Amino acid sequence: MWADPTDTDGASSNLILEAVRLASRLASTEGQVRDASYFALRSDVLTCLAASGSTETWARGPYRTSEHAAFDRAITTGEIVDEAAQVVVPVTGEVGVRGIIVIDGTGRVDDGQRTALANIARIVSLGMRQAATVTELQLEAERSRRLERLKSEFLNIAAHELRSPLGIIRGYASMLGEGMLPEADGELALSRISEKTDEMARLISDMLETARLETLGLELELEPVDLLEIVDNAVLAMRPLMGPGHQFALASTRDDIAAVADRRRLTTMLTNLIDNAIKYSPAGGEIEISCEHDDREATILVRDHGIGINAEQAHLLFTRFGRLVTPETSHIRGTGLGLYLAREIARLHGGDITVRSTPDSGSTFVVTLPLA
Repeated sequence: MWADPTDTDGASSNLILEAVRLASRLASTEGQVRDASYFALRSDVLTCLAASGSTETWARGPYRTSEHAAFDRAITTGEIVDEAAQVVVPVTGEVGVRGIIVIDGTGRVDDGQRTALANIARIVSLGMRQAATVTELQLEAERSRRLERLKSEFLNIAAHELRSPLGIIRGYASMLGEGMLPEADGELALSRISEKTDEMARLISDMLETARLETLGLELELEPVDLLEIVDNAVLAMRPLMGPGHQFALASTRDDIAAVADRRRLTTMLTNLIDNAIKYSPAGGEIEISCEHDDREATILVRDHGIGINAEQAHLLFTRFGRLVTPETSHIRGTGLGLYLAREIARLHGGDITVRSTPDSGSTFVVTLPLA
């Protein structure tokens, strides 16, 4: 493990450098100090911030060697180690020694110098704690601002995207309730109500899952699964949303593909990809889904023959609320959360999602997932 020499546990590097310079002056009455440095302790690696202000990488590997016996004693005991050619002053934190001030080339220090050096170490320790507290408060403030923005974005999406399916549901329900539809059309109305209810459920689910991901993180409920079964279930769930010109084309080995995964969230990932394929091929055509695997990973492909994506816009695909609005796609509704959430789910499983696309020729989304 190599640590960044400019990383001083949140403390101001200027404070540490001034403390090191002051310590070097206090430790020498003869001007015999050759060098003075602050060493931050990371696991078994020491990294150095020199009194000169130099930020070059400096690491000497594990310190528990005979070469660093004085370092080891100071870190272990938390007391100043005073040798003929070196003084080592530990800087303690809430959970033990966080670093050491090392002064080379000096002679023995007297009691007054030891007291002064101990006070300098305490000042550095207090500075580190204060800087860490300030950093934590800044991070918490930024989290609060981010959550406020997220809440505002969600409310706007809810108001915009849920209005359309809710209006259709209310319209058909009203006509059914008032007997305005011929009996032959009743089944079609119920089918449309069911379709729009499912659409609203997916929108709300994506929004809730994204909120969890952004605030608490998603905890996967891992279990042994067959990826082909999950693909079949996702296709079955999305069949009601297919337009009259769409059809599924499944090309997969029918052998079980065993993995350890969160069944519900992988289904969400695939339904989002299939939903995207349906929406962005409004003229219809095949939605091709295939699943292959080797000893290490499975590859699931979802391909449409629709509008496609310009290379310049591809980077927006997997961003939160990212939608590609062009003259060809401006009429297509969506939250911009489906693909974002799909890739995050794949990555939580140790996999990923990439895309290959050509304008007017469709897109292929490639899911890779590690196998059990």
